Amino acid sequence: MKRLLHPLSFFVLCVFYSSLAIILQRPDSLLIVFFLAWLCEYRSGAKALWNRLLGLKKLMWLVLSLVIIQLLFRKGGGIALDLGIVHIHNYALVSSAFLSLRILIIYLCAISLSGMDFSQYRAAFAALNLPEEISFMISYMAQLIPYYSGKFKEQMQELRDRGISIRRLRMNDKLQIYKILAITAIADIIMMSGRQAIALEIRGFRSKGKRSSLNRYAFGLYDLGILLWILGVAVLIYRLS
Repeated sequence: MKRLLHPLSFFVLCVFYSSLAIILQRPDSLLIVFFLAWLCEYRSGAKALWNRLLGLKKLMWLVLSLVIIQLLFRKGGGIALDLGIVHIHNYALVSSAFLSLRILIIYLCAISLSGMDFSQYRAAFAALNLPEEISFMISYMAQLIPYYSGKFKEQMQELRDRGISIRRLRMNDKLQIYKILAITAIADIIMMSGRQAIALEIRGFRSKGKRSSLNRYAFGLYDLGILLWILGVAVLIYRLS
């Protein structure tokens, strides 16, 4: 989809879906938005879409823990399920569904945005005549979590290559290793950000004059279609609210 759309259109589309995840108050509407957010990468092929679904496993424990908290402590709307000492209310079921879908939608949109590199963010915000510092900051933040996750997995693989099995260690040893790996990964990220900032400064992003770019993007009919789609959905939500 990013090959069809201008980077600005793709960015606005992801932000729009994320906003809908917060605004909408019906589970069925959120389910539709979840499907649309999942399809943001349909141009990458069926394998990429399948990998996006598999990537949601990373959030399952977080979502499951939040759902359990909702079911146990949310009250109101009558009792939907009586388990003896535990009563699950209707409001708890609805709120847990809301929370789960919202987290998943925002995660899918964040993953889509993290796939954009600096040149695409630069082209997106250059269309709005915004300074390159903003492009640098947003692109860096969008790619921060995937980079941190990849760095952490790389360090875990290096431990396995050395014959160190984390599962067989005691809990205190596991926490100590995770602490060292986390600090090392954060230090690498800080050093990387410094190098990227220096590289951006060398490029002369503060200099005056017309800028040139190796990757050029132009708005097309697909961008107009996305704009009409966003406006249409916004008007529909306004009339139904």
